Amino acid sequence: MTDAPPTIDLTDPAAFAFWTRDTVRFSDVDRYRHINNVAMAAYCETGRVAFAEAVAPGSTAGEHAGWVIANLSIDFRAQAHYPGEVNIGTRVEQLGRSSCAFGQGLFKDGACFATAQSVMVWLDFADGGQVIALPEPLASRLRAEAERPQLTAGS
Repeated sequence: MTDAPPTIDLTDPAAFAFWTRDTVRFSDVDRYRHINNVAMAAYCETGRVAFAEAVAPGSTAGEHAGWVIANLSIDFRAQAHYPGEVNIGTRVEQLGRSSCAFGQGLFKDGACFATAQSVMVWLDFADGGQVIALPEPLASRLRAEAERPQLTAGS
């Protein structure tokens, strides 16, 4: 029997080594003055794109080879309101041959108001958008990112 990997709590800021910020815009609120679900998806995109560009510059430009999103799931955990900033933590959760699963936490005023999980796939845009294997240097970098921050079982 093998040990299960530690469970990562996406509501815990300590689970993230990569951070991005976004501004809560007035247009991000619904009629109840809550940050709406579309804005939360946009904040997740801000974090994913910043992370993707940090590990593979140019990979979101839509030229040559790069990332496209295949799946996004958001858990709404608490209310958040205008105005202010959103801190977006992004981490690698799982690495595949041609894809990567990410976990994210959205934080405002020190509280987690949403978590998200997404899958991005590596495509060759020059060849009509065919799914291809992640280049080894990128796969190595993503494997290293999956280990950050160092978590121990039960943490």
